Amino acid sequence: MQSSDEVAAAVGRNVRALRTQRRMTIDALAAAAGVSRGTVIQIETARGNPSIGTLVHLAEALRVGVASLVDGDASPRVVVRRAEQAVPLWSSDAGSTAVFRIGTDPPDVVELWDWTLQPGDSFDGEAHPMGTAEVLSVLEGRLGLRVGAAEHELDTGDTLMFQAHVPHRYSGAGAEPVRFTMVVVQPGDAGLVPPGAIAQAVDQ
Repeated sequence: MQSSDEVAAAVGRNVRALRTQRRMTIDALAAAAGVSRGTVIQIETARGNPSIGTLVHLAEALRVGVASLVDGDASPRVVVRRAEQAVPLWSSDAGSTAVFRIGTDPPDVVELWDWTLQPGDSFDGEAHPMGTAEVLSVLEGRLGLRVGAAEHELDTGDTLMFQAHVPHRYSGAGAEPVRFTMVVVQPGDAGLVPPGAIAQAVDQ
């Protein structure tokens, strides 16, 4: 069993790490949890053991369970999703599929998809929040991609990244099915970034 000092150290470390991941200031976390700024500072510096009520409010504000705050294991989190756990979230009458492999929780969302499109079949993607990017890599076949008004074709082995805040379409552009992986990256502040700032960042 952990000592009270070990629990305080684990809670402080976990609260600080989760707050940083969620890009929250100490004041923002204090307001969301209904505690004082000094309480958050004391907890993060392991200068006191918070009450159960304070832990519950902090967990709710950080969108985790209490277990995530008191867990003393500092080992990196590892999530394994076996092949049979993959979720097919879209299919067409032609036999095309989009399989969701794995993803992260907000605020910074990363998703990994496995797509197969039959020749001539297509999927229309809606515009994502400003700041969202997609990365596509073709494993087999030829992929057609339309981003806004621009048309692109990718052969096997080609990889492309694009800003996904406009409507876009994926299509099977060859005589054989095309299979490609897609990574969607949506930062927690997506939708709050000025368009010019994104274009400037990509050009650099």
